[in-house]
Amino acid sequence: MSDVWPGGYIASVDVRPVAPPRPGRTAAWISTPLDLVAGVPVSPLASYLALVDTANGIAVLQPPTAWMFPNVDLTVHLHRQPRGDWTGLDTTVAFGPSGQGLTSTVLRDVDGPVGHAQQILTVRPLSGA
Repeated sequence: MSDVWPGGYIASVDVRPVAPPRPGRTAAWISTPLDLVAGVPVSPLASYLALVDTANGIAVLQPPTAWMFPNVDLTVHLHRQPRGDWTGLDTTVAFGPSGQGLTSTVLRDVDGPVGHAQQILTVRPLSGA
């Protein structure tokens, strides 16, 4: 992801795509060796959920050098507790015609699907792009 996004967070995340990413569509496994809060033990669920917000960044529809598309919310629904050290994101991004978008993700763990995440986006071209 560091070829698309700069910064320390991205550098701290191990991303393993399931297949080559396409614009607006990616399935990948992500993990990080870092604690959610340095030196503070957290539950496996908290560690899993800490990576879910990354979904909007793994399946970019337009280059972030030309477009802004931050999510303004994140809603997660789980039908069971996730297991393992990896967060599976099967993500699709769509932009609407009036400045809104949606990132939809099937959440997975080592045993298969565990739930869904939805992120509403505000979409704007960068000035001068």
